[in-house]
Amino acid sequence: MARRVPLANLFCRCILAVCVLVWITGCSAKSNIVQYENRNLVSASYHIADALENNLKLRISPNESLLVASFVNVNNLEQSSTFGRIVSEQIASRFAQNGYKIIEMKLRQKSIFIEKEKGEFLLSRDLREVGESHNSPAVVVGTYAQGYNSIYVSARIVRTSDSEVIASCDYAITMSPISMRYLLRDK
Repeated sequence: MARRVPLANLFCRCILAVCVLVWITGCSAKSNIVQYENRNLVSASYHIADALENNLKLRISPNESLLVASFVNVNNLEQSSTFGRIVSEQIASRFAQNGYKIIEMKLRQKSIFIEKEKGEFLLSRDLREVGESHNSPAVVVGTYAQGYNSIYVSARIVRTSDSEVIASCDYAITMSPISMRYLLRDK
């Protein structure tokens, strides 16, 4: 003979199952780390730009400039790579598409540290001066690290007046070993 489950017990189990599902869905929706495959690096870069814009604590006026520096290797902050340079270029493109005034840093060599074939770097001690000279309240900066089959990127918008982070986003891009080797070389 089959054992009958009391209706109240069944009701409690259903409620518990719904709560667990809502909790799991809520946790996944709040995650700030996004995983991409390398089939579309441009989409990943555009997503990070959109996420940074959506996370802004303070709005940036259309009259003010936004600077975007080359993303750097987290293990050597004076080193970038093809990956760090192309991701920052694509992020700058997306911000320009979204109506922001982007200053092309390659044309501003006197106020930004630019190393040939390495990238455009902003030194934190010069951040306020760079912001004032370009009428830029903020700069987009980022780091990346190589994992086993992914590159992990951390991007931020930093206010130039006091170095406060006013937006941030993290993401991971799954890549083949060949793609990683090519993109992460420093020249």
